[in-house]
Amino acid sequence: MILDEPFTGLDAAARDACAEVVLDLPDGRILLLATHDAADAQALNISGIIML
Repeated sequence: MILDEPFTGLDAAARDACAEVVLDLPDGRILLLATHDAADAQALNISGIIML
């Protein structure tokens, strides 16, 4: 799954609610998330973060 800035424009509460939904979607698949906001990756509790 590829997500590009999926939480842009959401407040913190909405981001956290959407993050819960996103965490249920991969079902064993790889999730690639592109964001400029570290809080987005933290909301998903992503362990493999690559910063460029």
